[in-house]
Amino acid sequence: MYSKKWRVKDFKMSDIHYALKQNYSSYVTTFKETSKDNRHKDLPPYYLCQDETQSVINFDKIIEDKYPDPYTRPQAFDAIYIHEKNIYCVEFKNQKKPDGHEVVGKLIDGKNELDKILGELNVRKSDYKFIYCVVHQNCKPHFNRFKCGIEKEVPRFSLDKYKENGFVDDIYTEGVDFFTKQFKIKTLKDLAC
Repeated sequence: MYSKKWRVKDFKMSDIHYALKQNYSSYVTTFKETSKDNRHKDLPPYYLCQDETQSVINFDKIIEDKYPDPYTRPQAFDAIYIHEKNIYCVEFKNQKKPDGHEVVGKLIDGKNELDKILGELNVRKSDYKFIYCVVHQNCKPHFNRFKCGIEKEVPRFSLDKYKENGFVDDIYTEGVDFFTKQFKIKTLKDLAC
């Protein structure tokens, strides 16, 4: 019987849209669901984004299911949104002053875990741009942003080095209004946050 000898060119790289949605279809949800803040058990959940029109992957839930022990579980960003060759790794922070260490940890652990998953799915990561978006409460008035722990024109949460060293291709750390406007500019789709 003939046995075929496999060569590198025989293996096709997977498309990220197909690979993630095929293998993680039970984690497809909305921005609204991934922005849910239910830390306060005595209060109803709060949603930082109300949009239910765009499909995202609940990455936080994937990591939670993959690592059931919360003491050994890596941190993860909330959602993955795929648009063409851009992979948006979205973290929603419903706090006046988000914890910078947590924001950085979610980027590092989350991107490392995503890289592992994409490797298992045979997705060539170099074909895509990875953009980390930290979406937080709008801080008003704008000129008093420092009261929310956010300074104008200063890299937020010390994340700029992860863009400079190529860990991710771009980083946005802005309020919900900015995220909604940029989403429309980048994807030509409306987002109801």
